[in-house]
Amino acid sequence: MAQAPLRRSEDAAPMLPALAAALCDADLGVRRGRVVVAAPSPRWAEAFDGFAAALAPPRPAEVLGIEHVGSTAVPGLPAKPLLDVAIGQRPGTAPQVLHGWLMAAGHLYRGEADGTRPDRMYALELEPGIRLVNVHVVDHGGAQWRRYLSFRDHLRTSTEAREEYRRLKQRLASEHPGDRLAYLQAKTAFVTARDGSCAQG
Repeated sequence: MAQAPLRRSEDAAPMLPALAAALCDADLGVRRGRVVVAAPSPRWAEAFDGFAAALAPPRPAEVLGIEHVGSTAVPGLPAKPLLDVAIGQRPGTAPQVLHGWLMAAGHLYRGEADGTRPDRMYALELEPGIRLVNVHVVDHGGAQWRRYLSFRDHLRTSTEAREEYRRLKQRLASEHPGDRLAYLQAKTAFVTARDGSCAQG
């Protein structure tokens, strides 16, 4: 029997206390749809560690990896103050397997991959409309998983690329403060020139 399609959600279950503790006072939070580039914070890496630890005990066996990606994963790089997290699922896993786990932890479901997004996406908000985490569910070891990690690692190791990306992000944030989609689309050329992916962070 076919599974019913997943529906976008606006109301979340109560967040796991350990998740809330990890994300509170972590220099995170941007109003949904807005573009803000903040100074880098050492608390972003700490928040990711707490996020991953909070989700570890109940996580399904089909989850093969959880990685901090996007600009908050690059030390010293200004970024939108929200975590981008890639969750690598075993290829072929039914969407409902991870969906129930993430929703029970307090996530909002934001939709399937489409023309503007290469992954199934979830989000965490401590208060309505204030985004703290974007979760990107993709196949572990697949093309998008590799792109997320390779672009992050390129920025971590290349001072020149990191500085060029910083200048680009800050310029685009000033040009598109209320248009997240325009901001993301304007970054695409920089990112695809390095790994062929769509940007986060």
